[in-house]
Amino acid sequence: MAKKKTDRGPRFLARKGDKLKLTDAKGHKHTAQVVDLDEDLTKEQGSFTFGYCKSCDWTGRARRARDKARNDARDHRKECEGKGKIMLGVTDHRD
Repeated sequence: MAKKKTDRGPRFLARKGDKLKLTDAKGHKHTAQVVDLDEDLTKEQGSFTFGYCKSCDWTGRARRARDKARNDARDHRKECEGKGKIMLGVTDHRD
């Protein structure tokens, strides 16, 4: 059975350097910019910081010190078997 157009994820139309053109599930066109992300990420929730791995969605212990949370993420990265997921951020500039 064929997927409905609304069931699809983003569809890439073109790439020129670091700029991507794509359409969303509703058919709206967007432009995305490929940018480097920080190697080790942290997430904050209230007064706590968590080390976070973008490759496998691992989340570390709750810490009050950001440096400790970053160190947790660095230590995890040495052991991570994630596939290196790609994160794509899109701005709402329609062509």
